[in-house]
Amino acid sequence: MTRLLEGKRLFIPVALILFGFVYSQITAAGSYVGALPFVMSPTADMAFVLFFFAFTASSLARLAPGPGPKFLMRNRRYIGLSFALVHGVHGVLVLSNLALTPESRGIPELMVGGLAYLFLSLMALTSNNASVRKLGAKRWKRLHKVGSYYIWLIFLATSLGRLVKDGPEPARLWIPILCLIALSLRIIAHRRGKKRKAA
Repeated sequence: MTRLLEGKRLFIPVALILFGFVYSQITAAGSYVGALPFVMSPTADMAFVLFFFAFTASSLARLAPGPGPKFLMRNRRYIGLSFALVHGVHGVLVLSNLALTPESRGIPELMVGGLAYLFLSLMALTSNNASVRKLGAKRWKRLHKVGSYYIWLIFLATSLGRLVKDGPEPARLWIPILCLIALSLRIIAHRRGKKRKAA
């Protein structure tokens, strides 16, 4: 079954779910603007799930090798690109909300979020073998490492900000919890890798 979702074919279910959901909400609301409050958070949540698996794929493969982690490692590039697709659509929805409704955000918040999208764009554009060769493996890894940790920080800060603003709703706790789990997995996997090299 997983073979049907290998490589570029991962985009098919992701795109169908994403655009099917957005279209259904626009239809239910009767307009694009009317649907914006109902599509922004879910698209961010969907993007986070994809980010979580891309961010932890190598750690899971090192700590618990098996069919699942191996699938994630084989398809990490396309999981990351699927994340870029979903989060890009989320960004368009957020900008639409700012442009078409009275909603507003401060310049610092826009700059912080804009930097995350800059990293996301650079990482998506360089997610190919040609870019690895052109940049060099070391610089390529540095770009993707810094970018992924910055995006991780934005997800954590945004989710914690919502909890402070709206109260500790159980339904909103899963993102900060998974953020901390993801970081823990990477730290443990890194330490285990260093121990193996030392041995």
